[in-house]
Amino acid sequence: MGTFGVCCDMDGKDFDYRIADLYFPWEDIPEGCGTRMIPEGLWAEFPCTIETLQTVNTRIWSEWLPALRGYSLAGEYDLEVYLPPKEGGKDMTVCIWVPLKKD
Repeated sequence: MGTFGVCCDMDGKDFDYRIADLYFPWEDIPEGCGTRMIPEGLWAEFPCTIETLQTVNTRIWSEWLPALRGYSLAGEYDLEVYLPPKEGGKDMTVCIWVPLKKD
């Protein structure tokens, strides 16, 4: 289904991009797929749309994070979250989640 886009193993401008979904331990993992644990924690959430996703992502990394005080990046990953339209709605909900830790 692909509820999440996971940017992980970030090293400067290089990273792996994975399409992910929720994992239920009682279900079989499809062949060719694997699991990866994303720890719980504090997340900054940035609402956007499919059309503005890349612009928002660029601004997070080039403007928001460098100006952030009192917190820092908590891991070498971030999530793109894609949720179906709310009942009666047409537009999918899209957010970028960035893991943070208090300095």
